[in-house]
Amino acid sequence: MPKKIPHGALRLVQIGEGCHAFADGDEKKKKLKMTVYSGGIIKNHWWWGDLVVDLTGMKFDRKKYPVLENHDTSKKIGFTGKPIVDGAITLDPDKTEFVSTEESEQFQQTSSEGFPYQASMYTIPTKVERIEKDSKAEVNGFTLKGPATVWREAVFQEASVCVFGWDKQTESSAFSKEQTTELEYEEIGGDAEIFTLKSGFDKIDKNKEEVKEMPKTVKELQEKYPDLTTKLTDQITDELSTIHSQDLEAKEAEITKLKNENEKKVDRIDQLEKKDIIRTEKEINSEARQIVNSKLAATDIPERLYDKIRRLVKHNKFVKDDVLDTEAFAKFVDEEIKDFEDAGVTKTVLGLGRTHREEGDNDDPEKKLDKEDDEA
Repeated sequence: MPKKIPHGALRLVQIGEGCHAFADGDEKKKKLKMTVYSGGIIKNHWWWGDLVVDLTGMKFDRKKYPVLENHDTSKKIGFTGKPIVDGAITLDPDKTEFVSTEESEQFQQTSSEGFPYQASMYTIPTKVERIEKDSKAEVNGFTLKGPATVWREAVFQEASVCVFGWDKQTESSAFSKEQTTELEYEEIGGDAEIFTLKSGFDKIDKNKEEVKEMPKTVKELQEKYPDLTTKLTDQITDELSTIHSQDLEAKEAEITKLKNENEKKVDRIDQLEKKDIIRTEKEINSEARQIVNSKLAATDIPERLYDKIRRLVKHNKFVKDDVLDTEAFAKFVDEEIKDFEDAGVTKTVLGLGRTHREEGDNDDPEKKLDKEDDEA
C-alpha cells in the first residue's frame, strides 16, 4: 500500500560528516569534488530518526544524473555519470561536467574562494528496515543501535549543492514537510501497529501499553501519555528555537548576498554610463568637426589657418541634453569665417591673387606656402 512521505524526507543532507561540494582546478577546466553521503549515520532526521543508507543496496538506473542547487530543477549546476560507491557515495569528477548557467558559474567562483557548500542527495527508498530500541543491525561495516532506520535498498535520483540543510528550506517544495508524495516500499522490522511520533521520539512499546486509538486532542494526549507529552513539548520548543535562530542566520546571509549583488550591479551601471557618455561626446565632437571642415572647404581661406579657426569655433555652448544644435552651430561657424573673409584673409588677398591654379602649384607644398605668404 502506498505511503505518504513528505518531499523533504527524501532529500538527505549529512551535516558535519565530510559531505562537501566544491569546484577544483584552474579557470579553464574546473572539476567538481563532491561527496553526497559518507555512509555513516544521519543523526536525528526529522522524519526517519537516526538514518543509515545501506551502500550495498544503492541502485543507479541511469547513465547521467543532474547536479542541482538546493534540489531546484530550475537551478542547474551540471551533470554527472554513475557515482562512485566505495565506503561513501562520491561523484566521479572525471564524469562530471558543469553547465553554463548563472548558478553554476556562481558556485564555481564562490566554492573556489572557500565558501563551505554542503552536499545533498535525492534518493527514493524501496526497502526500509526499522530497528527497534535495544535492537542492533549491521550496515556499512558498523553496528547500528536502535531505535533507527535503515534504507536497505534505494534508487539514486540526483545530487545537489546546498548552503543549508532541509531546516533552512522549509518554504521550498523540494524540502517541504507539508507537501507529500506517495511511495511504495517494503518495510521490514518493527511493528506497523505501534504508535509512532515522527519527530524522532521513541516508539511506545505496545507490550507495555496497548494503543487502541490515536488521541484526538492535546488534552487527551496529555491524559494518556503525560511523560511523552512533556518530552514532546520540550523537544518542539527546542526545535522551534533552533529553527528560528537558523532562519535568522539564513536571512542575514541572504541580505548580505543581495547587498553584494546590488553593489556589483551599481558598479556595472556606472561603467555603462561612463562608456555611453564617452561615446556621445565623441559623436558630438565628430559632428561639429564635420560641420567646420565642410564650411572651411567651401571658402578661399588658406589651409594653414584651418587649425587656428577650428580652435576659435568651439561647439560646447551649442550642446543641450547631449544633442548638438547643428543649425545654430553652422550659423556661428559661417559668422566666424565671414570675419576672416571680410578682413581679406584669403588665398586671393585684396584681389591680387589668381582665380585659377597654374600647373605645378601643388607640386611642392613648401613653395606653395611661401608663395601664399609673399602674396599676403
